Amino acid sequence: MPDRLLQLARLADIPDPGSKGFSLAIRGGALEGFLVRRGGRVTAWRNSCPHTGAPLDWTPDRFLDPAGRHIQCALHGARFDTATGRCLHGPCLGEYLDPLPLVIENGAVYLALAGGAG
Repeated sequence: MPDRLLQLARLADIPDPGSKGFSLAIRGGALEGFLVRRGGRVTAWRNSCPHTGAPLDWTPDRFLDPAGRHIQCALHGARFDTATGRCLHGPCLGEYLDPLPLVIENGAVYLALAGGAG
């Protein structure tokens, strides 16, 4: 069980398919991340491409390709599976995005923090 939950969004605020970015102050630093909702499933990832560390979003809250099927890096066009974070196409083929733990309760999406984070 997580030690602390930080609300990131309401489910109603994330289109399906769609994405939403967030920035949090955690452990004395910033955590840049994003949520993806596709097919009723919500996942969270660090906003950092495994290829260069660049942010993935095209513009605020735009992390998906035009079809809404994959996460797409704005820098080199790498595409990632929305469920697993695995790179399916691009310079980081086979690498993974860093997942973030979520809890969804009562229509809200929370980041699950453990061990005194925050």
